[in-house]
Amino acid sequence: MGHEASIAEIFLYTLLGALFCIGGGNGTVTIIQYAWVSSGKLDASLFSWVLALSYLTPGPKVGFISGAGYYLHGIPGAVAALAGVMLPSCAGAALIERGMQKMKPVISRLSKVAGFIIAGMIAATAWDTAVPMHFTWIEYAEAALVALIVAWKRISPLWIVLGAMTIGLLTWWLT
Repeated sequence: MGHEASIAEIFLYTLLGALFCIGGGNGTVTIIQYAWVSSGKLDASLFSWVLALSYLTPGPKVGFISGAGYYLHGIPGAVAALAGVMLPSCAGAALIERGMQKMKPVISRLSKVAGFIIAGMIAATAWDTAVPMHFTWIEYAEAALVALIVAWKRISPLWIVLGAMTIGLLTWWLT
């Protein structure tokens, strides 16, 4: 392990890779392959080794970046690589949070209305799904009873599912 790449180079290349990396490390794989493996700064077998390890371990697949940084410049290289990968995500999250704080008054005004809209969309979807099933009056009564109990008692979803399962089994057994 020599100092094949500078700390600044490791940071900038991993930062560039992170900008092309949405939902995984594939953008960074290409950048590292181009910048360090094809130029001979990073041995292809070492790169393959850290890439394979990152796919075998749980967590984000960009974990190979710290290994590549380590092989290029030791512990400081690993830290620089991780900083380069983390900076765009942290900056993006901070900007989104700031924007959400500015939108908070608008969101609070719309949330009550949105609740009715979402409930209407769910009801429309449920109706469109239920119409072709040709329910009997007993099944409609069961659904209405469950809806009334949920609205009245605010029951845990677990009990709703278990109750619906029991009602379904009883209805199947009785018919």
